[in-house]
Amino acid sequence: MIKSGKDTIFASKLIKEGKLVAFPTETVYGLGANGFDAKAVARIFEAKKRPSFDPLILHISSIEELPTVFKKPISPMIMQLAEKYWPGPLTIVGPKTAKVPDIVTSGLKTVAVRMPRNKVALKMIKQAGVPVAAPSANLFGRLSPTTPEHVKEQLSTIDYLLEGGKTDIGLESTIVTVNGKTIEILRPGGISMDQLQQDFPGVNVVMSATEKHIQAPGQLRSHYSPRKPLYLHDSVPDKLPEYAALLLFEPHPIPEGAKSKIVLLSSTGDLTEAAANMFAVLHDLEDDPEVEQIYAVRVKEEGIGMAIMDRMKKAAYRYSHFVDDQGMVRDESGNLL
Repeated sequence: MIKSGKDTIFASKLIKEGKLVAFPTETVYGLGANGFDAKAVARIFEAKKRPSFDPLILHISSIEELPTVFKKPISPMIMQLAEKYWPGPLTIVGPKTAKVPDIVTSGLKTVAVRMPRNKVALKMIKQAGVPVAAPSANLFGRLSPTTPEHVKEQLSTIDYLLEGGKTDIGLESTIVTVNGKTIEILRPGGISMDQLQQDFPGVNVVMSATEKHIQAPGQLRSHYSPRKPLYLHDSVPDKLPEYAALLLFEPHPIPEGAKSKIVLLSSTGDLTEAAANMFAVLHDLEDDPEVEQIYAVRVKEEGIGMAIMDRMKKAAYRYSHFVDDQGMVRDESGNLL
């Protein structure tokens, strides 16, 4: 049984002692350890069963801490991004200092850093006095946790769960790196590509190709997966079997006589609301004894929809296909199988 509570002082004390603490952020719950303690960080990989080639994010409590994790001189663009979006759901990748252990970055010379927009998390990090290395507080490849209960269901070997209720955004942070006057999105998330371009009109904002080598967390093709098969559809299937649940991000006409369990994530089609509910609903569906498979209808890959589809395609990747409007089975690139 995981010890849990709302004591940030106790949580920060454990962090300083090299222990593991799960804590809330505005995105999802994180599993934290002292980011300057290689042995403590190694326990994160062990607890999550996470491969060592997948780097972690360092969480800080103020912009003033950046020189301890980012090598000087720090890019002016990095500082502008931090000042614009922190605290908030943006992670920035930049050259690391010697203080950051290689295990945090999986041997890369760059490190991913963010300042969460969650008062509980910020208080704990500040009290700990060190950057906190933290991926999501779940078993590797499984659904991200958005409530304390989700953490308890998956992790049993951590030292403390700092409770903070349900997360606000429910979707991991956007991860970016800076190359001159180009902002490259390594992982879409809570801050959309459109928002970045709007806030920085003189900068070129581009999406990273997933085929590149891993530069940041969440770039693996298969990730965020429920225990039950998940299939993506271009539209609502004509036949909805009783054993399947249909997941909708926005309202759609439902075939007459459909017997599937139907879950609508936003009655108004608000994709921000849908994103906030997505992981919690997937947790419920994978625990529902009457549901054997999950069908989900795609949304347009624009705005927050880009982040939603990034997670859904990775959740469905192990099942290798989605079904298009003609009932043809295709892989994630649209190729017929």
